[in-house]
Order: sequence, then structure tokens, then C-alpha cells
Amino acid sequence: MNDAPRVEHGEAMTDLWDLPDPLAAAGYDERVAAELAPLLTEGRFPARVARIEYGGIHLVTAEGRRPGVGRLGRTAELPDDRADTPLAVGDWVAAERDKSRDRLLAVAVAPRRTRVGRRDPSRELLEQVLASNVAAVLAVHALDRPLNPGRIERAIVLAHEGGVQPIVVATKADLDLPDAVRAIRDEMPPDIPFVAVSKRDGRGFDDLEALLPRGATTALIGESGAGKSSIVNVLIGREVLATGSVRATDAKGRHTTTARELVPLGGGTCLLDTPGTRELGLVRDTGGLDAAFPDVVDLAHACRFADCRHDREAGCAVRAAVEAGELAEARRRSFLELRAEVEELAEKREDRERRIGEGKRPRR
Repeated sequence: MNDAPRVEHGEAMTDLWDLPDPLAAAGYDERVAAELAPLLTEGRFPARVARIEYGGIHLVTAEGRRPGVGRLGRTAELPDDRADTPLAVGDWVAAERDKSRDRLLAVAVAPRRTRVGRRDPSRELLEQVLASNVAAVLAVHALDRPLNPGRIERAIVLAHEGGVQPIVVATKADLDLPDAVRAIRDEMPPDIPFVAVSKRDGRGFDDLEALLPRGATTALIGESGAGKSSIVNVLIGREVLATGSVRATDAKGRHTTTARELVPLGGGTCLLDTPGTRELGLVRDTGGLDAAFPDVVDLAHACRFADCRHDREAGCAVRAAVEAGELAEARRRSFLELRAEVEELAEKREDRERRIGEGKRPRR
């Protein structure tokens, strides 16, 4: 069980951004300044979304972390990729002061360089952006629970799909479960960085810190109780995020992280903690699936037919590799399942657009 003391977000996080140059700590540099410049008309100033919660947001500005709201609306200055998610933690925005209240207004959003999103659990054809403008994603798995290879593979696909470097992190390495660690390695593509860490004895954290892209933001995703907030606390050197106990019966954690939160590590390097996510549904595939399954893709070049589905076709090099023990059957099966998932969504999306064009009510 994790007995670390609970720390509430509001006051602790405000103090964390009490820095000489909060914007620089949030990653503000010449490139961001150039992207925001067209939006910074009179009375507006740069800010980064540090937290989104029910009823409002928090923005990091030159003055520190301040409460605010998003006032984007139908006529907001939104790039094309905002159709599904108007505002996300990590976004760079143009802000202005609310004249009537002591809060800030986010009124325009700069284009996202990268994003990590999943299928919206309540609206399957839309994307829910978990993190914006991040350079890496830590896919966190706790060694005290059964391995779910599909979940790790999905996290890797989502990272690649968003143009982000995936890094797999196993927590609770002090349990000394070499078979569990080996099982994770066996289910991962060889080119994906992997590290096992322990909050109790500190092992692995030097290696993890070396993997973090400097001067950029790294997001953490994983199930509740996997140890994401504990990773943040260790890396920053203090208890800034609440952590909770894990049930001994099933290793399930309590949702101590209730909102996505941006945390500065220094020099523009940040972590973006997220609540536990049960589902990591794919939204679309523009290359992320192939990037996450390079072993399958390499084998597919040798298939007899260029359009081979790697299922029952004759001359399939992927199936031959499975039969020869060169590729795990689980990898082939996962690839086919994820491909089928995005293809089904693409068909639903096309059906929706056709029905809208015909003036009929779309199916969700």
C-alpha cells in the first residue's frame, strides 16, 4: 500500500508555480512566442493551460498560476484541430483579464504541435484530448497487477498517432518480480524505451529522468493506482500530488488524481499528470498503428499479396512468422483487433457525414 500523505491540488500547485519566470518554467520559448504572436492583440498576453476542472481552468502566466475560464465560444479563434476538444491541458492560449471578476479568460488557442487523445467514452466518433503539446508519454503499469498487453499497445499507438515518443514505465519494482518485468518487455516493440522504478527504494528513477525530453512536457497515462502521481512526486522531490492506497484484493487504486495537471520540473521541463483511465479507445489511424507494430509491418512486406489482411490469406509472411515462433501470436492478434477498431470507426464516421449531407439524423 502507498501510505504517502495526501496533498490537495489548489494551494500546493499554486505555490509550485511561484517562480521567477513561470512562463519559461511552463515551456514558453521563442517558438511558442512566434506561434502565439498573431493572437496577442491589444490587452492579451500568453498563458498555458495548467488544469481543467468542472467550472473553470487554471492558467500559467508571467505572474504565476491563476484561475480562469475558457471563453472560446462559436466564434473563437480555433485552429482546425479544435473541432472535437476546444481546450486541453498543455494548450498555449492568448488570455485577457475579466474586467468584472478576479480571473482570466482564455480567448484564443495556438495550434497544437502534438496531442495525445483517446476516443471519447461518451461520444465514440469524437476525440478527447488528454494532453496537448507534449513530447513524450509515459505509459505507466504497476507490477502488482496482471499484465494487460493490449493496454500498453494502445498507449503506444495513441502516442505515435499524436506524434509523441512513448516510454513504458513499470512501477513498484521493489516487489522484485522479474517474470512480470520480462513479460512487459516481451510484449513491447524493441525500440520503445522501458524502465522499471520504485518509489520505496528509488531504483530506476535516474534512468527515467534521463529519458525525459529536456525543456519539453511529458504526459503520464495509466490506470488508477498505477503510480503516476507517485512518479511526479519523486521526480520533483516533494509531495505535490495526492496519492492513495491500493486495495490488496485486486490492486485497484482510488482516483486520487481528479483532473489533468501540469507540473514544472525546471528549465521548461514539465510533467502532465492525468486521472486513471480505464479505456484507451482509438479514434483514427494516420500511421500510429504501423509505428506501434514495426515487427508486423516489416514482415508484411514479404506477404504474397500487397493487400494481405494477415488473417487467412495464402502466402502471408506474418502468419508464417507466428508459426515459426518468430512473432508472438498475441502481437498479430492485437494488430488485427486494433486495425478493425479504427476501420469500424472510419465507416461510422463516413456514414455520419453521408447522413448529415442527406439531412438525416446521424447515428452515434
